[in-house]
Amino acid sequence: MFIPRIYGKAELALLYQPLSKPETAWKTLYRWINGCPMLVEELQSMNYNPRRRTFLKPEVEAIVGHLGEP
Repeated sequence: MFIPRIYGKAELALLYQPLSKPETAWKTLYRWINGCPMLVEELQSMNYNPRRRTFLKPEVEAIVGHLGEP
């Protein structure tokens, strides 16, 4: 069972794509996030900072809510 918490971006990406390299997994997750306008809007409403190296718990919950559990 997936437990929402603060995750490093590559750490969360690797949960979705465990056989990928961290950079590849992150790029794929980034594409998935940007491919879901409702998710992008929700993250922006949370003041998501794309330069931060982590996803906060509410951001992780939003990602999982839109993309499903890893």
